[in-house]
Amino acid sequence: MLANQGVPRFESPIRRIAIALTFIKGLQVDGWVEGILNGLDQLHPINDNIEYTYNEFLARFEAQFADSTKQEMAQASLDRLQFKFPTINQYISDFEMLARKAGYTVGSRELMTLFMRGLGGAPDVVERVIDKSPDDYFDLKAKAIAVVKNCQLLQAMMLPLDSNSQSGWTQS
Repeated sequence: MLANQGVPRFESPIRRIAIALTFIKGLQVDGWVEGILNGLDQLHPINDNIEYTYNEFLARFEAQFADSTKQEMAQASLDRLQFKFPTINQYISDFEMLARKAGYTVGSRELMTLFMRGLGGAPDVVERVIDKSPDDYFDLKAKAIAVVKNCQLLQAMMLPLDSNSQSGWTQS
């Protein structure tokens, strides 16, 4: 549309809508496009040819397509999200951001199930979290953090034995 900038006929809000509609194609959108085109035919070419008309078109377009796409993409990302030991804080941050975008209610059982499914890549963590019987999502999150921190601590405690044996110190 930059090529048409400054050309009076192309600066018309109704014309910009018509041009934008020519780029929207496909079986799933054809009915919506047809409805908007029928609406354009009803507009007065002078009285309704105002910026409000174009802004209203953009709002309807976003309401029809953009929000559901964001939500569907967030849901797909949430379904694929997997915890990678030991980055529990990153997992929780990503999980909560995607859950909000996907429209989940924080604290719901469904959200707890998704959270646990994402921990599936670390079965020992899942088992220890389940053993602690979390009451709600916030409890589940706190227990997952505690379990991962304990696993990290145990790993760190095991390291000095390996590093001492590598330095030539042997246990008799």
